[in-house]
Amino acid sequence: MIRDRLKKAARRAAIKLLHMEFDVEDRDPAATTRGTAGEVDMSVIPKIVDGAGDTPGPNHKADIGRTWVAAQLVAGVAPVFVDIRPPAEVVAGALPGAIFAPGTSILDHPELLPAHDVRVTVYDQTGEQGSAEVAAALRAAGWTLARRLQGGYAEWLEHGEPVETPTPDPASGRAPGSPVELADGRRGHVIRTVPDGVVVWVSGAPPSEIGPLDADALVG
Repeated sequence: MIRDRLKKAARRAAIKLLHMEFDVEDRDPAATTRGTAGEVDMSVIPKIVDGAGDTPGPNHKADIGRTWVAAQLVAGVAPVFVDIRPPAEVVAGALPGAIFAPGTSILDHPELLPAHDVRVTVYDQTGEQGSAEVAAALRAAGWTLARRLQGGYAEWLEHGEPVETPTPDPASGRAPGSPVELADGRRGHVIRTVPDGVVVWVSGAPPSEIGPLDADALVG
């Protein structure tokens, strides 16, 4: 109970002082950061929330921790999320408003991404299934604020952070992650809907993206 109270207090402080970003790894443990919301020792916030005190802050060069992302989400300044998990894992839930782009496929679709100066948070299931590499590739391509979500979706879900279940597109009736069968017998999952139909991630070695496909190209 005490830990929960401390967690809530820490998150409120993080939200109030969100504009005072700092690099957790480089901070001086003895230093105190003062802000307009009052005197708050920012160095203790990650320790209170995550115990270990190793949650990467918004100024970390490669990662960002769940604590900070959740605070940004509550404050209404959340990054754009890119979910690179296999589509079958997406259907059960995802971070709010996530772009679904399995594996490295987001690198082939820059049109899905925001402007280069917008924060992008890339996540997989555990934080160790390619999200670091995709985030690094995005930074190299100009999205300098792209970061990997430390701990991935599993840690986010474990700590009760908000998730969304993908909803069906009104036109196609299909939601991201829903299984489909193509007219030629191949099976896959919907990853997104577009004006001309749906884009399908087809299982195989290697898997591939196909689409847009209209309803006549789908059996199931």
